[in-house]
Amino acid sequence: MLRFIHAADFHLDSAFAALTPRQAAARRRESRELPVRLANYVNQNNIDLVLLAGDLFDSAASYRDTAEELSAALGQMEAQVYIAPGNHDWYGPGSPYLTVKWPENVHIFTQPRLETMEWPEKNLVLHGAAFTHGEQADGFLTGFTAPADGKLHIGLLHGEIDPSEARYDPIRKEEIAASGLAYLALGHIHKRAEPLTFGGTVCA
Repeated sequence: MLRFIHAADFHLDSAFAALTPRQAAARRRESRELPVRLANYVNQNNIDLVLLAGDLFDSAASYRDTAEELSAALGQMEAQVYIAPGNHDWYGPGSPYLTVKWPENVHIFTQPRLETMEWPEKNLVLHGAAFTHGEQADGFLTGFTAPADGKLHIGLLHGEIDPSEARYDPIRKEEIAASGLAYLALGHIHKRAEPLTFGGTVCA
């Protein structure tokens, strides 16, 4: 059995401008502690796979020490970690995903189209993509169908289901249903929701 965690939108180094200075300082401290707390949870609960669906940083030019602390925490995880950069922490020149050394257990999607990363030992295939600019009008999932090859296919994307405007990887429900994915891990919407099912695909 595969045990995994799906998370997104840490927004590390956010200014929390809507809060009072004291509240903002407390939230920044809590957000800095989050990766270490997550690493401890992963190791204590025998998690195999960590899916991080973008906007881990509040901007594509985050503080270097913040990125190094995240890298160190992810490296402590006794799990494989996959990251799909989002619209805030998009992959490009100056990005912490390029300027910081990431541990061997961390795999970062780098292309503005679906890429495939295989984990043969688990009979698992990961499909993911990266924002390479602050907006992504074309849906990454459009036209995609995972092969029916007996493997477990999981998608990892930063995007929005049926948005009112196509700016941040618009994903249609019918595309999810036709994808052939067992699970689709999404980021972008800052609200926890119960998993949804479209066709044979569970997504959250």
